[in-house]
Amino acid sequence: MREIQQKIDTMILHLGGYWRPLSGLARLLEEVGEVGGAMRRGSAEELKEELLDVLVISTCLANQYAISLQQQEADVREVTKEQLYFQIVEEAGEVARILNAYEGDKKLKPNRQGESLQLHIEQLQRAVISLGEQCNYELFDSLYALIDEKSTRDFGRFDHTPDPITEASVRSYVTYQSGRYWGGIDPKPFERFDRYMEREKHVERFLKIARIEGLDGFVIKLGRDGLIVPENVEKDLNLPSDFKVTIEVYNTQGYVVIRPKL
Repeated sequence: MREIQQKIDTMILHLGGYWRPLSGLARLLEEVGEVGGAMRRGSAEELKEELLDVLVISTCLANQYAISLQQQEADVREVTKEQLYFQIVEEAGEVARILNAYEGDKKLKPNRQGESLQLHIEQLQRAVISLGEQCNYELFDSLYALIDEKSTRDFGRFDHTPDPITEASVRSYVTYQSGRYWGGIDPKPFERFDRYMEREKHVERFLKIARIEGLDGFVIKLGRDGLIVPENVEKDLNLPSDFKVTIEVYNTQGYVVIRPKL
């Protein structure tokens, strides 16, 4: 599954970048509805295409939260195609509930906070793969072909939207440290740290979800004439008590990294 996630990431960057998470969620729900429409019409080719779209968009959402998905196997239990579709709908609804809490106005209920986005995306994909298996589709073979096709055409099809998974800061940092990280925008020359934090809108999102989703850190790239970091940056950031700040240097490249405390 790691290879598929990397290929989809390359494809999305080729097309212009990731959608905002709630826009991606809207596309996911749209495709789930189209799966139902294809089933109602009895269109085998259309159903296969829509199942592939659900796999791609759900993987995009996983990528945006630095989730390493486990490849799912088809359900061997005796279930009908309709039951599998109901499961797809149910799991898509769970993904929507979580993303509304992460990115919208909904609050996560205390008894549901252990249910990560990863759990429900994987269960959604398992139901998709199981439905494809019942229809005798080779979904993974078709998925690779679809990715290859999209990766060689439609360059820049989507408008670029800044995303903490595609910033240069995180892309360079993970060449030194493995893990699940988000990254900040590039600082302006000699920019004060407080001014930078006014422009960087994703730190607040990170602090909200890092512990639930298991994110390892938020990375801000330091440049030779870049960010002016105060001596007591952790205090100036006014972070929650269960987060800390580290300054890390690799091959002369420096980073400010906000991490959950262990």
